[in-house]
Order: sequence, then C-alpha cells, then structure tokens
Amino acid sequence: MLEKCTDFDLTLDTGTTVIRPLKSVRDLGVRLDSVLTMKTQISKVVSCCYHQLRRIRQVRRLVGQDVTQQLVSAFILSRLDYCNSAAAAAEVVVMVAVVVVIFCVFDAEL
Repeated sequence: MLEKCTDFDLTLDTGTTVIRPLKSVRDLGVRLDSVLTMKTQISKVVSCCYHQLRRIRQVRRLVGQDVTQQLVSAFILSRLDYCNSAAAAAEVVVMVAVVVVIFCVFDAEL
C-alpha cells in the first residue's frame, strides 16, 4: 500500500512546519532505510570498519601483536557485533560485504 503513496501523500503539516519522509534515518546508531533492507546500515558499518582497519595497519608495526588484536577487537568486531540481529534479515548480497571485512580482520591479525 505504501508503494502507491507519493511523497506528497506522506508529508505531515503541523501548521508551522512541514515534515517530509526521509529515505533513511538513524536511531540508536542503526540506520534504517525506507524499505528495511539494512543496505544503508551495512554499507556504513563496512565503510567504518575499513577505515579503522587502515588506521590499525598504520600502527601495527609499532605495537605488538597483542595490542593489534585488542585494537581489532575494540574497533572492528564491536562494530560488526552491534545490532547484528537487526541485520540478520538482510539480503545475502548485502551481507557479503560484512564477510569480506571479517576476512580482512583475520588477515590483519596474522
């Protein structure tokens, strides 16, 4: 039924403010898109994980393997684990990006 509605039909006029629908919103750090595919959330998490992996790679020669593992656990695995039950219903194609990050994490620990 929502696909029959236009953006104009979904606006809310409060008298002084007009509220329009967004394609995605963030609540408690989780990004929800308008059709609940979790693509927005997963792409943001994957992007953040790759950024953190690049930063860890820069310092891993300066710190030991134990510190590197702690950094990976703190910055990468915690991001992947946060609200992962919400992403469980995501499409397989979308979840491939998360699997690639996990492989990069294990490669970084070696």
